Amino acid sequence: MRTWQFLNGCSPLDAARENCLVHAIRLVAPALRASCLLTGLYLIILNRFFQSWPLIFRYSLLPGNGSITPDNVTLYACMILWALDFVFLAVACAYTWSHSKRNWWLWTCGFRLNNELLTVFCTLFFAVYAAVGIIWTHTALTHMWHVRNPWFAALLGLQCVTLVVASLGDAIDIGSPRSAHHTSRVASVLLSLRLGVLVPVTVIFSVAAVFASWRSS
Repeated sequence: MRTWQFLNGCSPLDAARENCLVHAIRLVAPALRASCLLTGLYLIILNRFFQSWPLIFRYSLLPGNGSITPDNVTLYACMILWALDFVFLAVACAYTWSHSKRNWWLWTCGFRLNNELLTVFCTLFFAVYAAVGIIWTHTALTHMWHVRNPWFAALLGLQCVTLVVASLGDAIDIGSPRSAHHTSRVASVLLSLRLGVLVPVTVIFSVAAVFASWRSS
């Protein structure tokens, strides 16, 4: 609620009054999250059908000589933070969608799923989302580390922007009616932990990973 109030110009807690910034984040956040998923799927499809050499898992985060340096530790920590972030997001979204009372599946597809099937579908969908995000992040970090590919560094930077804006969108949505707070307390806690703890540390280590990849001799 404090995040929403700050973005809304420190106005009173009136959900009927939102400025352009809050309204834009609310609309853009889901699109950015979908773009992250589509980018990962595009890389996987490109690697499987159109590349003569492997793009995904071509390199490893582990050094070839087995030595551990501060640069290695920075990349390992960055990869672990991104993996935790995707797992937190997947669990929170699965809880939110499977416990939603808005009948979004009925509105989208024209028929209703029972609770068990809906839970299974949401769990599988967001498990795939987390797996795709982790694979894509591993690909970006390893290509940065081994061949200093600037395009993957730029994509990682765009992913950080997506992470921040989408997390702010979650924070805006938590305090609103029919939000994760009213749907699932577990999802609300996980999304709040992401915004307050995981997201800032992940962005910091992502920037550090870029500098570690372009280390001096």
